[in-house]
Amino acid sequence: MLNQLINVGWTILVFTPVVIYSDSMRSLKIIYIFSVISALCGFLPKKIFDSFKFSADPQFHERFGVRKIRNFVQDGDLISRSIRKDLPHHRTIKGKEMFRKYLKTVEMYEHYHIICLIFFLLLTIYAVSNHGFGIGIIVTAGNLLYNICPILL
Repeated sequence: MLNQLINVGWTILVFTPVVIYSDSMRSLKIIYIFSVISALCGFLPKKIFDSFKFSADPQFHERFGVRKIRNFVQDGDLISRSIRKDLPHHRTIKGKEMFRKYLKTVEMYEHYHIICLIFFLLLTIYAVSNHGFGIGIIVTAGNLLYNICPILL
């Protein structure tokens, strides 16, 4: 339950300004175009997604505070510690089959966040080009927290 609360909380926090700004636009046509472009990026080959990774070295990512961020995300360290208080032997991954399923889940999350990253980036460019600097900054901050950080995880 706590896991889903964290997920819903982050989503509401980050998507609220995006939805409000999108709703204030005169035409939703641009939102549809951005949505299609972003969604199409979700179907790019794995090789292209892998090229978005900054480094295969975990220490590279840790320098950016990824460990701290990992506490406050879905299936993160905070959730795992909470579950282990009641179920000390609980592990997310048990065996090779669960590991393969876990990797598929991670890949799905990665695709989702890249789709959102591109949509938020397009919306930011549109907002700034229409003198919406404030909303551009807010959406960029949300993009950093909601999409870039999870991709680094």
